[in-house]
Amino acid sequence: MHEHGLVDRMMQSALAEAEQRGAALRAVHVRLGALASLGEARLRADFAHVLEHLGRSDIALHVEYAPERPSGLEIVGIDVVA
Repeated sequence: MHEHGLVDRMMQSALAEAEQRGAALRAVHVRLGALASLGEARLRADFAHVLEHLGRSDIALHVEYAPERPSGLEIVGIDVVA
């Protein structure tokens, strides 16, 4: 359940950034580092659940692995459209 909360907060941050730019969020780019508490399958499942809860199906998730980085789940970018 902790991981689901991380994905939810990630999405809220990405949506807020897109709104601040006056644009619609189209994709979220994330990096999974050595300290990530979830794998890609769990991340994608939680992402899909959050999108369903938001009533959105038009946001893509792009995952990059970086096991050499001492980090967890990081947003590395978003794609928006005005």
